[in-house]
Amino acid sequence: MNRISLARTTVAAAAALLTAACGTAAGSSGEGPPAPPAPTTAAVPARVTHALPADPVRMVLPVTGAESRWTQGLDVFGQQVARTAAADCARADGIGLTEQVPLAFISYAELPDLGFLARQGFGHGTEVPPPTPAPTSAARPSPARSGGPAQIRRCRAEGEAAAEAVRKVYLPVQRAWFGELSATRRAPAVARALRVLPECLADQGYRVRDEEAFFALVDSRLMNAPAADYARVDRALGSAYATCMRPIETVREPMRLELRERFLADHAEEIRELRAALVPALRRAEKAYGLRLAFPTP
Repeated sequence: MNRISLARTTVAAAAALLTAACGTAAGSSGEGPPAPPAPTTAAVPARVTHALPADPVRMVLPVTGAESRWTQGLDVFGQQVARTAAADCARADGIGLTEQVPLAFISYAELPDLGFLARQGFGHGTEVPPPTPAPTSAARPSPARSGGPAQIRRCRAEGEAAAEAVRKVYLPVQRAWFGELSATRRAPAVARALRVLPECLADQGYRVRDEEAFFALVDSRLMNAPAADYARVDRALGSAYATCMRPIETVREPMRLELRERFLADHAEEIRELRAALVPALRRAEKAYGLRLAFPTP
């Protein structure tokens, strides 16, 4: 992800939860892969872990930023499936596809990883390492020509269909979960806690009216920071945000845990199916497309 747009993307990702089910950002507790790498002045491939959670439900229904790292990996995996299947289609036709921006692990505003932000700031490099092609793909010749619009659309559609075959196992449940999760922000206790955020940020040297205005300030500061000073500015912003969000996360995290317990009970049959089907579906896709599910780690 472009470091300049990362903070605002954190806000925008809350909406993306409902449609793309993608998503570092962790509370003070919760099982999950460790935080992503330190900030740099240019995007670098993220280090990753391949360890799955003991309960695959945590990949789909995260309640902390640490757990949302699994969600980020799950979303990126679907995108990798789509791109690999589209590339296979193009190779079979002897054509090339138009270049796409690198994939990245993207965080969620609803699940901030305060420990990571305090240490590393907002501008860390999170570009996903490229996958190892499946043997069948690697053996095909390089494209001899660029594809026409209709050919490219067809191959992209094949890629999306392949990704949908994986996502359909978990996406309906995940959309329902994130719809409920976003409602915690409107809880009276959370609203009261958020009202003190501007005052706390002002004490840290950042005068903004609310959380979204702070993210806009982060974008501006990082965009204009000299390269030599970028990491210091970034870490200062992350530390201030973490300091001021900790009281809010202390209120929100128990609410999310309780909400998930109710959700699991209310969707017991769907959760049983999810637990039985998710990991096998992911493993089949790994084998079919020469991919390996990965999650950000330091």
